[in-house]
Amino acid sequence: MTTITKILGGAQILLGISYDVQDCFEQYLTDEQRTFLATLRLLSQYLPAIERARAATGRPAYEQEPFLRAFLAKSFFRIPSTEDLRNRLIADPNLRMICGFNEIPSAATFSRRLAVLAKQAVPTRMLNELGADFYRDRIVGHISRDSTAIAAREAPVNKKRDVAPRVKRKRGRPRKGEQRPAKKQSRMEQQLRMKPGKAVDELDRACAWGCKTNSQGNVTFWKGYKLHLDVTDQGIPVTAVVTGANVHDSQAAIPMEKWTYQTSLR
Repeated sequence: MTTITKILGGAQILLGISYDVQDCFEQYLTDEQRTFLATLRLLSQYLPAIERARAATGRPAYEQEPFLRAFLAKSFFRIPSTEDLRNRLIADPNLRMICGFNEIPSAATFSRRLAVLAKQAVPTRMLNELGADFYRDRIVGHISRDSTAIAAREAPVNKKRDVAPRVKRKRGRPRKGEQRPAKKQSRMEQQLRMKPGKAVDELDRACAWGCKTNSQGNVTFWKGYKLHLDVTDQGIPVTAVVTGANVHDSQAAIPMEKWTYQTSLR
């Protein structure tokens, strides 16, 4: 299905037509939907080639682009689950038209297609192209690196006690006659000689319990993931890595720094 963004973009560029986007929709467009439309028009320039699943028999497969736009809508409108996203598309004809669905697929189809998009790292590739294009021939003054918690409802691979703060033991020299094992090389020391992609692949990526100390000094727990970001002074992310909630920020810092440096050389 030809999306509304392609229709509007082609008409305005080729024919020089200027009109209100509301004329293309039956229902009233909210400010959020207008902003999402503008975001899609920007991101469509950096859409990478997506491998399409083809079946030898049966009904024609769904196009991949509507699922990608639905994936972006899920993040933009802060829709918590795939089932809620599907229900929103059924109830909201404007969003259904923006994403490009003639009919709404099943929840299982959504889950499979979103998993394919995540496996192909489509959002990451779009982010890399966007950052490289925006900062081409520009100087980036500073990079701010931080992470944020992402709650999830999946089954975690660990337990709370595995990430709970441990009591620090007193340091000291070994006792007389005590033989301590040789200290193993830390993960950060290994990452110095590894490619960033391989270093990130070795990090825990599954849903897990995590904990951190909040601004009041209390330890808080959450189940899910952690989003690590390298952000410029203008607030544009140039590198993003998603890990399990149990991964410390320092474990992702070195590969992210290498990735950000490689992006700056493009």
